[in-house]
Amino acid sequence: MTSDAQEWSGQEPWDQHPSAEEQARFERLHDALLRRHGKLQGQQWQLWVCVQAMQNLTTAVVQALASEPPALQRRLVVRRQVLNELRALQAWLLSVELLLERTGEVAWPEAVERLAQELVGELAPDPRCERRLRLNQLLERSSADG
Repeated sequence: MTSDAQEWSGQEPWDQHPSAEEQARFERLHDALLRRHGKLQGQQWQLWVCVQAMQNLTTAVVQALASEPPALQRRLVVRRQVLNELRALQAWLLSVELLLERTGEVAWPEAVERLAQELVGELAPDPRCERRLRLNQLLERSSADG
C-alpha cells in the first residue's frame, strides 16, 4: 500500500505533511475525543471501540475480496497483495486488542481519574466554553458601564 501512496504523491508516506485544513480537522477530532471521554477508563473504552470497528471493517473487506472472482491474472496478483496486507493489519489489530485487555485490567484510583479530567480541560479546551467566557466578560463590562 505504501507504494501506491508514493506513486500518487512522489513522496514516501512518512515524509508527507498534512495540509493546514487536515491539521485543523485532526486537532478538532483529537480535542473532541478527549472531551467526550475525559477519564483514562473512558479513553481506554474509546480506543477499544475504534479497534473493534477497524477489525470488523477489515474482516468484511477481506471476505468480500476473497469471494470475488478475479477477472484478470494481474488483478489476482494485486488482490493477493492487498489481502496479505489486510491480514497483516488484522494481526496488528489483534496485538493492540491484547494490549488493551491488559490495560483494561488496571483500576485507576479516583484521584487519578479526576486529575485526568482536569488535564483534558488543558489539553483540549472546549471552544464553546471559551466563547461563553468571553461573552460573559462582555456582558459584565456592558452592564457595569450602563
